[in-house]
Amino acid sequence: MPNRLTNSTSPYLLQHAHNPVDWFPWGEEALNKAKAEDKPIFLSIGYAACHWCHVMERESFEDAETAALMNEHFINIKVDREERPDIDNIYMQAVIAMTGSGGWPMSVFLIPDLQPFYAGTYFPPVRRYNMPAFKDVLNGLANAWQHDRAEVEKTSGQVSRHLQAKVKPQSENALTPEHLTAIANAIRESYDWGYGGWGDAPKFPQAMVLEFLLHHSAVQKTDEYSKLITHCLNAMARGGMYDVVGGGFSRYSTDNQWRVPHFEK
Repeated sequence: MPNRLTNSTSPYLLQHAHNPVDWFPWGEEALNKAKAEDKPIFLSIGYAACHWCHVMERESFEDAETAALMNEHFINIKVDREERPDIDNIYMQAVIAMTGSGGWPMSVFLIPDLQPFYAGTYFPPVRRYNMPAFKDVLNGLANAWQHDRAEVEKTSGQVSRHLQAKVKPQSENALTPEHLTAIANAIRESYDWGYGGWGDAPKFPQAMVLEFLLHHSAVQKTDEYSKLITHCLNAMARGGMYDVVGGGFSRYSTDNQWRVPHFEK
């Protein structure tokens, strides 16, 4: 039976229109229902080309037992990040603040006034990858909302205050050239000179890091980071990440050596 996403214009939302989850698009109907029924909100944000979004849909959102848990205890909202980048940006900051990293599908649990109290990205249907099973997350948070409401609201308040503090002007704590040099040196020290890039598999092209090094090099009139930048770009271009037919790079490499791309640009 189709849900409320059937009237959406977003191809991503339409992909979820026949899930057994009682999805709402972002809007007054869902937000008012959360307040009227005193239920927390499960906010799921993704986009049509996101591989793990489709995996989580297949494993959890198409599963009748999981959907029943979601429908009983939460108001479930699905957002296309390409349609609503404003909402995506707000809650991505919360996910990063709470977990240390971000990504899609973005899974955020909110109290009815939209303050986040728990967040993550992809959750598997059973415990694996050092991540809890999605149904365990649902049951745990539903129990916390019903029996430990004060702690949930305390957490949501702390997260909101943290995010508000980040957007306040911090001119008195502005980064100095010395700070920027220290950051650039730390980036260089953590660089993988064996295969290029930073971190282990899956390995992502760190465009913002390279741009920072290029800008910092230009401002400081130094070429001491040029070897690193060239090495990194060559490593990505030589591997399977680079699309020799259409140009451009895949979103990330599934291995540590840039050989096997994730087929999404």
